[in-house]
Amino acid sequence: MDSSSLRADQRYCREVLPRVSRTFAINIRLLSGPMGEAVRVGYLLCRAADALEDSWPGSPTQIRGRFERFLEAIGGSRQAADALARQAAELEEAASDLELLANLPRVWRAFAALPSELRTPVAACVNTLAAGMSRYASRAAARPPGTSYLDTEEELHDYCYVVAGCVGVMLTRLLNALDRPDSVLASGREHRAPAVGEALQLTNILLDWPSDTRRGRCYVPAAWLDEFNLTPPMLVGIERPGISELAARLETLARGALDKVPAYLEMISRRHVRYRLFCLWPALWAKASLDHARRDPEFPWGPRRPRLPRVTLWGTALGSLVGTPGPSALRRAVRA
Repeated sequence: MDSSSLRADQRYCREVLPRVSRTFAINIRLLSGPMGEAVRVGYLLCRAADALEDSWPGSPTQIRGRFERFLEAIGGSRQAADALARQAAELEEAASDLELLANLPRVWRAFAALPSELRTPVAACVNTLAAGMSRYASRAAARPPGTSYLDTEEELHDYCYVVAGCVGVMLTRLLNALDRPDSVLASGREHRAPAVGEALQLTNILLDWPSDTRRGRCYVPAAWLDEFNLTPPMLVGIERPGISELAARLETLARGALDKVPAYLEMISRRHVRYRLFCLWPALWAKASLDHARRDPEFPWGPRRPRLPRVTLWGTALGSLVGTPGPSALRRAVRA
């Protein structure tokens, strides 16, 4: 591929990012060079897998087949990327977020152009994420409507890993590939990395409760619902006994995971302050969002997803720039 075509594909990746993520488009600005390019491409591939899971219904066999083609593309098959894009383009008007899948070959070419030491961590993450999504989405397609997407708390944690925890591992491996720390530090970072992704995913599961449940996707484990004789459709519309308790349980898990973020960030040296802030900002936004949700008397059964105003997003980010966060400051910032 000639350099002008690659630059056009990379430009597309930069331009499409704000359309598929409200907050990630803010903190990605902290990263530049090969790290920024790899993270951007990796994120867009993860978002493409999200579209396969969330916006392209079908039978279990159809869902598995699409994910298999996606995984073939990640494995190096341009033909698979092209075929999946053609199918998605036919459905683009029905689901706008399938636009990214319709342009998958452009993201794929930017991915293929990454240096091998950066492409490998991205591929490993996307493979874990897509395989996990395929497993859960195809199982859900075989179940009756109104069934919880997850069965147990163990599955809740597994799902959080395959859709977000593995992204923390990817980011860490990308940093390690460029930073080249000793094996003990590299291993320690990677061990703590999944908690960062889980914290953000648990927060999103709780905050998206009103919208996800109404569209037929309930991430509250079925075993939890059984404790209160609830079904997914009963979680919205009116306040019922057990709803507040279940929301509080999810919030406790989310805040517990957020409390682990400083331990990860403390393993990142100050010379990588931009990367530290890249990870810190989403954790601060998650905490602020949980606090914001607590103030909504109709959450989570009401009609709204608590959403931080953009001025709060920027204010939180800019506030963290006052001084270089040290270990105690990181803990206070996340746990305050």
